[in-house]
Parts: sequence; structure tokens; C-alpha cells
Amino acid sequence: MMGYAKNALHYKREGKGVSSNINCWGNALKLTGGGGFAILQLNSMNILGLHTFGHDTGAALISGGRLLAIGEERLDRAKHSGAFPHKSIRYLLGAAGLKDVEDVGLVVGVTRIGKDGKNKEVEMIRSGLNYSGPIQTISHHTAHAAGAFYPSPFDEAAVMVVDGLGSNAIDYEAEEKTPFILRIIDAKIQKKMEEVQSFYRAIDGKLFTIRKDYSMPGYRNGMGLLYMGTSVFLGMGDFGSGKVMGLAPYGESGERRFRRNFCEIVDGVALIPSEKNFVRYNDCFQRLFYPDIPQRKKERLPDDIYTEIAFEVQDALEKALIAIANHLYRISPSKNLCYAGGVGLNSVANKKILDNTPFENIFIQPGACDSGIALGCALYGAHVINGENPKKYRFKNAYLGRSYSEEEVLGALKNTPNIRFTHEKDLVGKAAKLLADGKILGWFEGGSEIGPRALGHRSIVCDPGKPEMKDILNDKVKHREGFRPFAPSVLREYASEYFDLACESPYMLLIAGVKEDKQKIIPAITHVDGTARVQTVTREDNGRYYDLVHEFFRITGVPVILNTSFNVAGEPIVETPAEALGCFMSTEMDYLVIEDYLIEASGPKELVSGPIVDEDKLRATDFRGGFRRYFSNFFKSNTR
Repeated sequence: MMGYAKNALHYKREGKGVSSNINCWGNALKLTGGGGFAILQLNSMNILGLHTFGHDTGAALISGGRLLAIGEERLDRAKHSGAFPHKSIRYLLGAAGLKDVEDVGLVVGVTRIGKDGKNKEVEMIRSGLNYSGPIQTISHHTAHAAGAFYPSPFDEAAVMVVDGLGSNAIDYEAEEKTPFILRIIDAKIQKKMEEVQSFYRAIDGKLFTIRKDYSMPGYRNGMGLLYMGTSVFLGMGDFGSGKVMGLAPYGESGERRFRRNFCEIVDGVALIPSEKNFVRYNDCFQRLFYPDIPQRKKERLPDDIYTEIAFEVQDALEKALIAIANHLYRISPSKNLCYAGGVGLNSVANKKILDNTPFENIFIQPGACDSGIALGCALYGAHVINGENPKKYRFKNAYLGRSYSEEEVLGALKNTPNIRFTHEKDLVGKAAKLLADGKILGWFEGGSEIGPRALGHRSIVCDPGKPEMKDILNDKVKHREGFRPFAPSVLREYASEYFDLACESPYMLLIAGVKEDKQKIIPAITHVDGTARVQTVTREDNGRYYDLVHEFFRITGVPVILNTSFNVAGEPIVETPAEALGCFMSTEMDYLVIEDYLIEASGPKELVSGPIVDEDKLRATDFRGGFRRYFSNFFKSNTR
């Protein structure tokens, strides 16, 4: 199960029903009371969760007791795609054996109230999918919360959501009464107030809102946008937060030249005094904090100035999150913390929360960022609306994509020139031997992972014991910055021998120290500060991927392999066998495993020389104003 040993989230408005903009059609449903929640009893168990606008759009489907999910970027091949998730919906319907979207009994999306007072999300789903069934909409943070708590191993938990921006204050569950505090605020101001952090309590399978905090006039940014603003200032684009986190340890020194007070923390709320949004107005961050330092352009990293800025912001983020989590514990004490929102991908801060708060167990969903919004919507539909057993869809692993048949794999192999392949009876043994011999392998099996981390089904793997392997991977396979570290997959039973980690971390969302006596044994995954972003693997949860690590251990005596995502910088992680083969034949990987087939090149490869797309130029899309025009071409087709 998910990394949970000392610290775990969801939300539903206290004491209110789930009637938020529910559209009832025909006799498909009825409302029944229960525990303060209105339970929607559906004839069909097919529930579709959607994230339809912004960035990292996608879909999730619950059908016949099975949970499936996919991000649109995996299918349209545009990193952080903001497209309406038509491809994701078709993918999931096909995987579940459903003929069309009318086989879905309920669709759950994210509320968007327009200037006319109508819910634009419902309009988009109706026209985009030609769907006539019931639709429920919830807030962005509610979706994060549901996606954090319901997959967790906990029966009860405190839940924390921290991200860049969520829904507007006016976009709470649409048919609920306006909270008293918002009634004194003009609607025009409410429209500019956006979720930055939220607290929830989960108990008896239900989710209750404790508190929501919004950006507001004079305080336009929370901790998520502080980090995004830093990424933009450092020339890494809107989605470079992971790079900033990796760069930060290079800036740690005894003599810090910068000591900014970035935020105010009052009663567990962390906001930055600022009149403008750091991401929409890129110069605001610089004017507030570093007016005498130019925005980074092409300066090589790591260096003395920008790395120290990365460290300073990372340090401020960690301190703020510890204060926020401690406040949540004071007002809603629990052994368990569930945590979601884009800031939840900051693995360094996650471990600091675990170590510096009273929470004993933590669960962070692998799609903690917006790639998990659709999943949260589907789980909300199943548990809150449809009243299903809250333990039903607890995660055992992150493999929520569809599997590919033998016929599909062979078709891709036969259509790829300059390769030879063999069907292996002892594939694990051969692959582990190749790793021990210093070879780099692509590893493809089963359904793809939800979220941005490759966790053993769409991975590139190699021996972590070779110091040069980090540079080889960055230069010849991934084509990314040399300062960025790689992650280890370790057998769960040996994790504490190699890392300062007393709990599981199956989704690579906790960074822990590498034991000093082990750093020379696994140098390729040991970062400059002696840490690593750990993935623990078990036979029960990871199957053959665990067997691969275990066989490598039998050969080498080291229960760790290096695991990075199966892609080149600037492109999404591969989804299909054909995409895996394409990536393999464009990089200097040595071998490729697809299911039971071992593949190598028999002729020349067409190698790429750099990132597929410049990640530093990627921008977060914001369709709050004009998304209808953006999606107009999608509305001309549907999933039927």
C-alpha cells in the first residue's frame, strides 16, 4: 500500500446533500437520506469522472467493480494536455467493454459557474459528449480530497489539499447554500477568489469540509503558486516545480545571501502578500522578491545564485507545510493524514511533514496533482453519491490503465523495422542479468500508472551501482538537465537497510536519506544531498516488477534498481507498445521488454538529439474565460 507510516484527504460540505447541480433524467436514480448525505442509487454502476479543462485533463471510470483511469496527455501525446478528454473517454469505455457514453449511469465533473449563473461544466459535458444522463459537479479541491482519501488504507483521516489554484469561491457544490462568510463578499470578488488550501475530515466513509481558504485581494498567491512562480523565474516554465525541487539541494550553504519572508502564516493558512497572480503575471514574483536579479534565461545550472533561490523557496515551502499540517492536526487530530494537490508531489516536503508533525501515517495518491482530478470525481461518485463501500477501491498499486493483448503487442513488433525479438520463458532472469551487466532496459507491462511517476509498468531501468549511469541516462536517453536525480526501486523488506525510511513509499512520493554506508553502493540514485526519491516494491502489489528487482538482488547482492519514466524529456510517458518501441528506437537504450518479449535493435536507430518539446516553455492553460471557444472543435464530435 501507499507510503504510510507517519502521516494521509477528501471533502464534502458539512451536513449538506450531494445535490450540487445533479441533473436527474428519467428513472435512472432516486435520492435517499443517510448520515447527512443524500445517496444517489443508480441502476447502473458505471460512473465516469472527468477533468475537462485547464491542464492535465483526463478521465476515470468505475465499471463492474473495476477502477480505470488515464490522462489525456498519454493519448494525444501533448504533455500536460488541456484538451477535452475525448480520447481518454473512448479508451476507458473500450477497456470496460462499454459501447458508448450512454452506458454510463453518472458523470461527475468539476463545477464552473459562468457569468450567467449557469454551470458551464454541465453544458460542456452535455454538448461535448451528447450525454443525456445525470451529471454531478463538485469543486476542484473536493475532487482532490476524494482522490486522496478513498484510495487510502485508512478508515478515518484528516485530509489536506494544497495546490496552485482550485475552483473559484463561487464554484462550490452548485445547489448548496452560499456559506455565510461568502454572503458578505461581492460576487465579482468571489469570482476572483480561488481555492489554495482546504481541510477535510474523513470518518465512517464520509468526507466533511473543515475549512476552505482562498486567494483574495492583496493575497493572490498561496504556496503552490509561490513554487510555480519560482519555476517561471528560474526559466523552467509553469511545470518545472520538480526541477526546482531537484535543484534546491545544490543551493544549500552555511552562508545564505537570501532570507526572504515569502508568506504570512495565520491559523494554518499560508498566503503571500501580493496583488497579482505569479503565474499569470510573471514579473510580479521577481518584483516582490528578487528585483535586483534578472530572470534566468540560459545560465547553466547549478550555479551560485539561482540554486540558492531554489533552496530558499523549497525551505520556505517545507516550513509552511509543516505549520499548515500541524494546525490541521490541532483542529482535527488523527493518526492518519491524506494529502493531495499539486504541492503533494513535492517529495522532500512530504517527508518533512511526516517527520515534524504528530501524524503517524501518510497517504499521498500518485495522481496528487491535477492528473488525479478525474479519479477523485469518479470515487466521489461511487462513495458519496452512490453509497458504495468506502473500502472498495482502496489502492493496491497505481496501475489503472488498460493492458495490451498479445495480438496488439505482436502487431507493434512486426510493424517496427530494425529490431529482433524473442519470446522468453525466463524473461525476468534474462532481464536482471542484462541489468547486472550494465545494460539499460525499457520495461513495459500491464496497465499504465496514474499520475506523473513511472512505477514499474512504463519504466526505464538500470543498475544504480554505476556512478556514470546518471550522466548516461540524462545525456543519451532522457535528454534532460544533468542536475536532475533518478529514483530507486527497492524491495520493501530491505528499504530501511538502504534508506532512512521506516514506512512504505510505493508511489515515489517520499524522499529519504540514503544510508551513509550505502551511498557508494548505489551512487546513481544518490542525490547531491545524500537523498533519494524512494519507491518500495512488494510481490503482492508489484508482481513481476518486484521479481525483477529481486532477481537483480540475487545476482548482485543489491536489492535496488534505478527506475525512471519511459519517455524522453518533453513527451508524456509512453502508453502503447508502439510508443514504447518508438522511444526505444530513438534513444540509446540497450534492450526493451514488452510483456514476455525481449527486444533489441538489429539495425540503425533514428536517435533524437534532445527533448521532444522544450519543457521550459510549457504553460499552464487557463480556460476560465474562453474555454468554450477553445473546445469548439471538440464539440463537433463525441465518443459515440
